[in-house]
Amino acid sequence: MNREEQIALAQQIAQALPEVTRNEWMRWVQIADRYGLEKAVQHAERVAQDITMRPAIQRANRLIAQAVRSHLTTLQRLQTQEQQAVLGYVSWWLRITTLRGSLREEG
Repeated sequence: MNREEQIALAQQIAQALPEVTRNEWMRWVQIADRYGLEKAVQHAERVAQDITMRPAIQRANRLIAQAVRSHLTTLQRLQTQEQQAVLGYVSWWLRITTLRGSLREEG
């Protein structure tokens, strides 16, 4: 998968993550790096159901689980470096989206 395709895939995932902060995404990526995508998605699904978590954290993890699960087959076909690149690009998209939102609020 070339860089343009990786960025396009990352954008699709990022668009499915409204209200997910870059920090929350990066926390999830650390779990994915350590335990793999499937286990990380399962973890996000568990956190989404955990009543001891704040509603915003539950929602973020529910969105992460849904977005990644919908692209899981594609992501799992990639080599490890390509997977990491795509997940990194997602955080980049989330950062851009957050910046745009904060710029709009200031204007």
